[in-house]
Amino acid sequence: MGDRSSDASALLGMAGFVVLSQTEDDGELWILVETTADVAGCPRCGVVATGHGRSEVQVRDLPAGGRPVRLLWRRRRWLCSDPDCAAKSFTEQSDLVEVSLTRRAAEEICRRVGQDGASVAQVARDFGVSWATAMACVRRHGEPLVDDPARIGPTPALGLDEHKMLSANKDRNSFFATSFVDLLTGQLLDVIGGRSADDVAFWLSQGAPGWRQTIAAVAIDPHAGYLKGVLHALGDVTVTVDCFHAVKLANAMVDDIRRRTQQATLERRGRKGDPLYRTRRLMTRGFERLSEHQRQRLFDALSEGDPEGEVGAAILGKELLRQMYAAVSLPEAHRRLVAFYEHAAYAEVPELTRLATTVARWEGEILSYHETGISTGPVEARNLVTEKLRRIAHGMRNFDNYRLRLLLHSGVQWDTRPTARIRGRHPRLVA
Repeated sequence: MGDRSSDASALLGMAGFVVLSQTEDDGELWILVETTADVAGCPRCGVVATGHGRSEVQVRDLPAGGRPVRLLWRRRRWLCSDPDCAAKSFTEQSDLVEVSLTRRAAEEICRRVGQDGASVAQVARDFGVSWATAMACVRRHGEPLVDDPARIGPTPALGLDEHKMLSANKDRNSFFATSFVDLLTGQLLDVIGGRSADDVAFWLSQGAPGWRQTIAAVAIDPHAGYLKGVLHALGDVTVTVDCFHAVKLANAMVDDIRRRTQQATLERRGRKGDPLYRTRRLMTRGFERLSEHQRQRLFDALSEGDPEGEVGAAILGKELLRQMYAAVSLPEAHRRLVAFYEHAAYAEVPELTRLATTVARWEGEILSYHETGISTGPVEARNLVTEKLRRIAHGMRNFDNYRLRLLLHSGVQWDTRPTARIRGRHPRLVA
């Protein structure tokens, strides 16, 4: 290609740079470039400098045509004309180049890790840079997006839930983090290390007073630390215990009673052919979702393997609690909850009594579900995305990097131009 080809410079798309030549070597595109500036002032004193030759540096750029691209930049060296200047000499710089990458390549690395959820190691291999270089690009371009105050808007309904970041080993205990999610939009607002009342209260207290006033309801699981932290920071906000977690406690109660009954009647753990064990999935399923055949199987199993009727009482208690959540009004929900308490008192099954005690302790937050109608479903959905990102990365150990990558993927609105679909019409081509 001829020197200073205007067509090649236009294809390069970097203002102030011209292409001198290009070649392909071992599947990689090498492009020799230099800047067009002929005059430069000393960055320290401002005196016009004189040229002092060039030095070549290699810069990674975006791939082109499926080939990695390496720019060979002939950077000018300058000498300061002022003999009293401490700078003496300097090398030209460009806002379009960041260390060993072009700015657009660094931004693309951040976008792929953030928006696409790719692993830093994979993106680093694709661009031919080290993991540290790629992660530095993610921090440099991602942190301003995450720290932007405009990223978090009014949040009428807030949800929070815990998830495990690191499992325990011989050197550490399990490390849990708490996610805060806008329940209306599903946006991940933040991730903090820990799950205590102080952790939750501190994060909420850091929010702007105007933003905190927009929060009308908060959905949590039945965790006293979350309740204490939310009420300490937000005062009279309406707190709702998520229906999923309440029913989960009821299902766990049914499993506990089934296991105890099997041990008492068979003097061993349940096995494949045992009546209670082979219908254990039916016990925790909603009764209205069972077919007639499945209901008969369940009744036969209880008749054969539940001589004291405790498992049957547990299943009925679970269904009464579920019916409370299905009520269409708050008074009806309260009546159904009273029916659940009466059944638990009459059955006198220890595990069922313990569940009733827990429900009574959280009664206000459970009944508020019929006022707010919110749940931690969006938070659980974000936790699934978190699990996927951690699996792609083969685990993460640094919490700051962990938080940054989660927020870039689930908490930032990326302004990327979608690729236009080919419709069969072609623009006019210039020969």
